[in-house]
Amino acid sequence: MRIIVLALGLLLATPAFAQEATPAQLPALPPEAQARADTLLIRAAEHLIAGRRTDAVPLIREALTLAAPADDVAQLQGMTQFDVYSRWIEARTAAMKARDFATFARWAWQTSAFNLLRAAERTTETGPVAPDDIDDLFFMTYGLVLAGEETRATAFIAPFLAASDPAFETAFAKDMASRAVSVQNWGGQDKPRAARLVAFAIAAFDRPAARAPDPVRDLYRVQGVILRTAGDFAGARAAFAKARKPGTPPADAELALMFAMGEVDPGIRAVQQLVGDTPGAPLSRRAADRLIEIAGETGSGNAATIAIYERVYPVYRRSLKIDDLALQNAGSILANLYIETGEPARAEPILIDLLALAEKRWGPEANGALMYVLELAASVEGQNRMAEAELLYRRIWALSLRYNNYEPDDAREAFEGITRTLLARGLVTDALTFTADGIARVRAAGDEINQWRRMFYLLARAQALEESGALSDAEAHAREAVSIGDSDEKMNIAASFDDPNVFARARLAHLLERQNRAAQAEPIRRLLLAKIEANDMIPWEGEYRTEALRALAANLTMQGKEEGARLFAERIAATSRIYGADSPQLLDVAEPFARALLQSGRPGAALTPARLALAARTSARFTGDAARANLSDLALARKRTEAARLLVEAAWKATRP
Repeated sequence: MRIIVLALGLLLATPAFAQEATPAQLPALPPEAQARADTLLIRAAEHLIAGRRTDAVPLIREALTLAAPADDVAQLQGMTQFDVYSRWIEARTAAMKARDFATFARWAWQTSAFNLLRAAERTTETGPVAPDDIDDLFFMTYGLVLAGEETRATAFIAPFLAASDPAFETAFAKDMASRAVSVQNWGGQDKPRAARLVAFAIAAFDRPAARAPDPVRDLYRVQGVILRTAGDFAGARAAFAKARKPGTPPADAELALMFAMGEVDPGIRAVQQLVGDTPGAPLSRRAADRLIEIAGETGSGNAATIAIYERVYPVYRRSLKIDDLALQNAGSILANLYIETGEPARAEPILIDLLALAEKRWGPEANGALMYVLELAASVEGQNRMAEAELLYRRIWALSLRYNNYEPDDAREAFEGITRTLLARGLVTDALTFTADGIARVRAAGDEINQWRRMFYLLARAQALEESGALSDAEAHAREAVSIGDSDEKMNIAASFDDPNVFARARLAHLLERQNRAAQAEPIRRLLLAKIEANDMIPWEGEYRTEALRALAANLTMQGKEEGARLFAERIAATSRIYGADSPQLLDVAEPFARALLQSGRPGAALTPARLALAARTSARFTGDAARANLSDLALARKRTEAARLLVEAAWKATRP
């Protein structure tokens, strides 16, 4: 926990970022004037909802006189009013873009008042206004919540809750629910605020005699996703239960939480009952298919997904042929999950079996078989049987040489695998010879090879050069990879697959930092993070973004910039909240934090995160014969040693005069 205290101390001591562009600001408004203007606008909304339009007009005008710029208020008549309103809209948009929610709420208050005034003064209509005519108030209230002004937001909701027509309450609740869903799904940097927005909306609309049940259920559904992501499975399960209509079966997300909480057998029985099977009977094909759908809702972590696929795969293996994609996918997913979680030996028999089926069905050189060769090579590599893994990768590379075809993805992956397995055994000269020959062939093929695949080949060569100590040559290859990819302006980082544009720039930045040129790497690190954050499809707390953020934090800390320590502190706080204070994910932040502090000349500050890292590493799993250990075991042992060295180095430097 001491690292968290240290990090938060650094966070508080670091100046806040300056906004890239400051939105137009309104003159300061005394709190009592804002409170009076709010009261007038709320009373006006009550009149409009009740159909007393003329009574609302003077209240709105008085409110605008109190809260809006006098010059603008004077022009709120005739055609000039639309010029003023357009300017307010532009300022509101700019404030939202800058994430200045307090300023956004001020401008949204004014646009809301303008629209209320237009509705009140419309002489062609009588009776209560339509909710659509005053829905700008919904947007403003959303801004108030994001700005932390829940008390004011609650006051603006009150007239809608008290309205005799439930359509007003329903409209407000529906708007808030849709905004909560949007922030959670697409909010990017606003996602941390989703929990606050959802909690506020639930408190406002889930009440006795509530009249907006469907939006409230939507809010609980979003809350379930938020709590599941935060690791609160019990809270998420309760929220998903409240998202259900009475009498309806649990949704997939709710069922998935049973597996996430270790309730595998009860989860299986619940699914069997759902599909009409006898609970406790042998798993049927239709129940297995339903489980696959539920596996897509397990959220972060692999345990629940593995538990599901371990039950499903034997069913598919008995009942399906290798031609069936369901069997192929289930086997590959389960095997890869085993590899990712440090149990590659459990993946190997599955992949050997699938490879034998595929070779029998399509032949040893068919794509359907080669994909299992690659996956089997990964499982063998994961068990530290590097020579065997190399032979499997060379089986695919031999086909590329035979047909002089280096375009397929499997050829590129084989090239990378051979390079990696050679370097892992310390055969650096062999790796240099192999990659030099491969790059020559790729260059000779020219445009026959897709530019992205050429980039991957160059990066594998750069890896070999770096291991040999030829950092300048490695940098040249990384720069060449960057040059043939997308330009900085055109680069659009996707969420669903590996992007060599990202890897090339990250490798280049890494090589610059290794050569003590962190300042040159900083713009690259910032660009990557900005591009990742610009894609709302990339999870805000996912690995893609957090890796980029940690890399930027390390770069800035290497340069002695306090902004780097602040970013590390934010990562520590977020990682602790999501994964826990003793998680491997937190160690992924603690160690680079300590190293960066050490490199920037602050060994005393580096001691605390270094101690935490070592304490965690020395309690980690590592038993048995090191010569037979898998890659996960070796990585733990290596990290133990590195953590010990890190602590000793920090302590030694901290005690030097």
